[in-house]
Amino acid sequence: MEIREAVTRKELEKVKTLYEAAFPENEKKPFSFMLEGRKKGQFNILYIEEECFCGLAIMMLYGNMALLDYFAIDPDLRNSGHGGRALRKLQERFAGKKFLLEIESTQGLKDGEEQPTGISREEAQKRLRRKAFYQRWGMEAMDFRVLLFGVEMELLVYRDRVEFDEYHEILEHVLPPGYGDRVVLV
Repeated sequence: MEIREAVTRKELEKVKTLYEAAFPENEKKPFSFMLEGRKKGQFNILYIEEECFCGLAIMMLYGNMALLDYFAIDPDLRNSGHGGRALRKLQERFAGKKFLLEIESTQGLKDGEEQPTGISREEAQKRLRRKAFYQRWGMEAMDFRVLLFGVEMELLVYRDRVEFDEYHEILEHVLPPGYGDRVVLV
């Protein structure tokens, strides 16, 4: 498996197409914003390949931290080990930095049981499976949650603990002015 910066028009188009399909509209940043941020060293837009294009990783970078902002495997290749291998490669690639990511909160969710208001059983199962996937690959949940633009999120880290203030620094320095102020502890 190879993970490299997407640089050619073809690579960027494949990444953008999967990005647009894999994430809900309300969770996406403009792709052009991330391309501009890449020029400033604030984003890595990564192409994941294993015999063929299989996924993307978009990293937000600041100081000694690497935030896995977006991670997606081609739907036809999911549940085939590509995601785990890619995550391990990303952890290795950013071994000199604090490696972290956000997932939608699993607080109070139980697999196969009635869920808190507003969360379907299917959504609860999806969130719980996502968290279990990351935990299998060594990610640990921090003991705090954040409200990220109106969505309650958990922060998962690999090896190094990250405090809220450190996490918040990434957002303050990479996102447009004022956006970081919209992220608060729950």
